[in-house]
Amino acid sequence: MSNEQKKISRREFMASTSKTAAGIAAATALTSCAAPTARGLVIDGHMHFEAYGTYWEGLIDEIIEHYDYAGVDKGVVFTTWTPSRESNDRTLEGYQKYPDRFIPFGHVRTEDPDWESELKRISELQWKGIKLHQTEISRGPDLKEKTRTVVEKAAEFGIRIVLIHLEDIEIMDELTREIAEVTWIIPHMGYDKKRGEMKKYCELARDRKNVYLDTSIGQYYKYGQAIEWAGADKIIFASDGFWGNPFIEKTKIEILQLPTPFRTPRLTDEQLDMILGGNLARILEL
Repeated sequence: MSNEQKKISRREFMASTSKTAAGIAAATALTSCAAPTARGLVIDGHMHFEAYGTYWEGLIDEIIEHYDYAGVDKGVVFTTWTPSRESNDRTLEGYQKYPDRFIPFGHVRTEDPDWESELKRISELQWKGIKLHQTEISRGPDLKEKTRTVVEKAAEFGIRIVLIHLEDIEIMDELTREIAEVTWIIPHMGYDKKRGEMKKYCELARDRKNVYLDTSIGQYYKYGQAIEWAGADKIIFASDGFWGNPFIEKTKIEILQLPTPFRTPRLTDEQLDMILGGNLARILEL
């Protein structure tokens, strides 16, 4: 090879190297902007072992597949819409299959004659919480008192966390105040069927030490303001799977680190860590 050819090859090599370096730098910058930073444990606070009561073989394995795709380390799991014993048997089966990925919560319906013995069983299994839904407690005017009875009985057995769907801010205000030894988690960032009601749930969580909100299937455009009202330390990431999708619900929180059209402050890394797992890990004493 002649000296002139060597010079050309050297120039081509340097030009190629410069382009490659620039490309790597640009890709790195793009990745650092688009991807969330390294963080602690990511915990889904609300995962059903059914989809509105419908169960099929392989569903529990499919949840793990979704968790792996979404980058979710663990999930609080339970079964609802079936008799108390049947629900808890299925939850136990799934937990035993993936004990490092699932955190089991129990479930009871007041229409089942064995609901109290199931609470005792849940306690003996050393599960830390229960999932309740208002329509499985009562559809009548005794909703408040029946809810009180179930939660107080759970507390007697040492169950101290209640994830409860109950769309009545006055009942929730009263019960969370009077049964203060229990940690109450309200799904869906509270409820907003009446104008301004979500803010009341957020303020309840902000002002009461034992009340938290989960984000499951919430309205993204209200998230930023709800977090401001309640405080990031009172919000728990949740998907409400297997109807809701862990990847989508997690992304709805992560993108609050970017500018939004709703002009709420960007989430800091610390706030994101709290919501995605830190708050729930503290409650569960993980």
